[in-house]
Amino acid sequence: MRRSRGFTVIELLFAFILITAIAVIAVIEKNNIDSSNRDRERKTAINALYYGLKDGYFKEHKSYPTSVSSKNLPFINPASFKDPSGKSIGDPESNYHYEAINCDGEKCKGFHLSAVLEQESNYKKSSE
Repeated sequence: MRRSRGFTVIELLFAFILITAIAVIAVIEKNNIDSSNRDRERKTAINALYYGLKDGYFKEHKSYPTSVSSKNLPFINPASFKDPSGKSIGDPESNYHYEAINCDGEKCKGFHLSAVLEQESNYKKSSE
């Protein structure tokens, strides 16, 4: 009786399919983790801007600005004004949006902040 050494084609095919499936699952999970991290980064930035407006800017000016930037909120980390793709909060393509409400000239009575998230519905903070 002759003994063969090595693997059969079926065994090699099964190993290839198994390795491919594991690789696909790993890539999908990595993408999910990355998008969750970007969503967390967006929420952190919106919270920083929100508290900067409520606890910093409003206490000093008794109103809210018509737009936000590092010029009128210098105590906020400048990175908070840019979304994970690098677009600033004033940019129409940015994931971050600021809307001043009930404005009289440069003084506003309220605002809406929001971020477009990848895995959840939009994250919103408001002065009201």
